Amino acid sequence: MIVEKMTDLIGKTPMMKIPAEFHGLKNIDLYAKLEMMNPYGSIKDRTAWGMIRDDLEDLSKGKKTIFENSSGNTAKALQAIAGPYGIKVRLVTGLAQVDTQKEMILHLGSDIEEFASANDCFDPSDPNDPQFLIQKAVQEQPNEIYFPSQFTNEKNAQIHYNETAKEILDDLGTVDYFFAGLGTSGSSLGITRRLKEVNANFKSIGITSAKGHFIPGIRSMDQMWESGLYVQDNYYDTFPLKERPVIEIMLELNRKLGLLCGPSSAANYLGSVEYLSKIDDTLTERQSAVFLACDRVEWYTGYVKERMPEVYNEKPKPNSFMAFDLDEQDSAPQIDVDNLENWIAKNNPMIIDVRSHIAFKLHHLSGAINIPQGLFDRLIDNADPFPKDRPLLLVCAVGEKTKKHAAYLQKRGYEVYNIRDGMRGLMMMPQLMAA
Repeated sequence: MIVEKMTDLIGKTPMMKIPAEFHGLKNIDLYAKLEMMNPYGSIKDRTAWGMIRDDLEDLSKGKKTIFENSSGNTAKALQAIAGPYGIKVRLVTGLAQVDTQKEMILHLGSDIEEFASANDCFDPSDPNDPQFLIQKAVQEQPNEIYFPSQFTNEKNAQIHYNETAKEILDDLGTVDYFFAGLGTSGSSLGITRRLKEVNANFKSIGITSAKGHFIPGIRSMDQMWESGLYVQDNYYDTFPLKERPVIEIMLELNRKLGLLCGPSSAANYLGSVEYLSKIDDTLTERQSAVFLACDRVEWYTGYVKERMPEVYNEKPKPNSFMAFDLDEQDSAPQIDVDNLENWIAKNNPMIIDVRSHIAFKLHHLSGAINIPQGLFDRLIDNADPFPKDRPLLLVCAVGEKTKKHAAYLQKRGYEVYNIRDGMRGLMMMPQLMAA
């Protein structure tokens, strides 16, 4: 096969039937749609190509720069596609959480503007949101910026309806179950719409991360507000997963099947097997299920190393924040906003707000200091940065992030408390806010 451009290799990915002795399902054939075999390593190759291909010629003639809210696979694909046309790409994003992805994006020539502690859960007081910042820049410089906007662009879903879903149907004819991680939700939206047209009994299951857990490319249900493409009715059900089991099954897929997929793919596989195993014995007819093997493992070795250094023959760092058992986060003492004023007056705590600098400047609890979350994570990791003779009071956007911090520091010997509902609750108590 001879091609003229790398983009000629986007799509037309194969399907792999997962051996029954590996997944253990008796009445369901399980297939992986190998999107990791796109030329730049993920399903986001299709997304990026679908969003900008109609405008590439015009963009190459003008002076517009592509702006996008991404620090992962979409960013990588956009730069790889736009680069040969001489088009510049600028990425406006929260603090990149996977260093190897960031390094590859810089390697390809993109500019990255990161905002330390840009929140990945809803913060009503935070304008420091990449999506908002790009939209504002487009309004101010419409002739200089081109914004594909993967979180809101219908072309994201449409290319998967037109092409990815068609390829699945060409291979299988019909599908009973489909599993995909929820990020922008564009791929699962487009694929599900088309698969439903063929099978009235078809069910689409959205894979999410459990609260407090980070699986690259997959969000928790609390974070899905950020994607304008998310349609709740598109999914028959959702299925949350935790970090460590995903990494463990990823290693099995890599080592036992030679399937060099990344954590998003592994989450889709694990979610499919755990979900289907509950109904497998009830089936009277053979059925088929597909999950997206949507990314490659190479970009995520740093992510794995932080959480399981033993994989690379390194000893785990004792008492590391990264290795903290997230199941323990509910043990952190929480204080209701209604009781906060008297509690602060009585206990004189050190108040630490882990939101972004801009959000902190707009609204914060009187007497608080600001240490954005990314910096705070590194500060407390295997160190004792604060005196233990004074209580700590932690503040985040909605009270979820700092539950983990509070539980971890409590285990390290601190007297530490989390504010239930975070800044969202504090906004109802103006007397507690700094003037």
